[in-house]
Amino acid sequence: MDVRAALQPWRQRFSFDRARSLAGWRTSQALLGRRYTQRGLRIVPQATPEPDLATLQARDGRRLVGTLSVRVDGPNGLAADGVFPDEVAALRTQGWRLCEFTRLAVEGEQPSKAVLASLFHLAYLYAHRIKSADLVIMEVHPRHAPFYRRMLGAEVVASGRDNPTVQAPSVLMRVELAHIQEQVRRLGGRPELADTERSLFPLGYAPSEEPMLIERLRAEI
Repeated sequence: MDVRAALQPWRQRFSFDRARSLAGWRTSQALLGRRYTQRGLRIVPQATPEPDLATLQARDGRRLVGTLSVRVDGPNGLAADGVFPDEVAALRTQGWRLCEFTRLAVEGEQPSKAVLASLFHLAYLYAHRIKSADLVIMEVHPRHAPFYRRMLGAEVVASGRDNPTVQAPSVLMRVELAHIQEQVRRLGGRPELADTERSLFPLGYAPSEEPMLIERLRAEI
């Protein structure tokens, strides 16, 4: 299959950005609630957007098909502090500037890798290039850990915990944003490598596209 040719109409069909309004943010909450419930997970509804949470969205026309949020460490801490307080505190002590990728939901039982690649690329740009974080942590279900290991190069920090927020087991994973930056530099925007490179990076944006994306993300702040 000519992956590059197949990706061009996909790029024209889908759009990616930060949630621009309360109504847009609520559509992300609705998608999260629906997808989590379908997977037998619980999610606590939020009445209003968190000030330190950036919500990214993927749309097929006007229909929301994916969402991913980025929370940067600050006075209110991170969601992972609730289940993995000692591990997160140790990372802070080591001098890492932390953020977390959270609240991922994508339509379909087999989510498009290209949608995931673009969402995670924007999350990386927001966290690293705009907010100057250098380490991302993620709480994921144990069965999803191999996916994040293959697709992002993440590694498990701690496992064997129950997350009462979603009423499911959880592992804590981490990946250095410098690693993501290097993979984007090497593989980003090269979809012809997608059949042989087992990661999301070839289906993400090319490095030459990043200045425009950063400008657009900054404009939403």
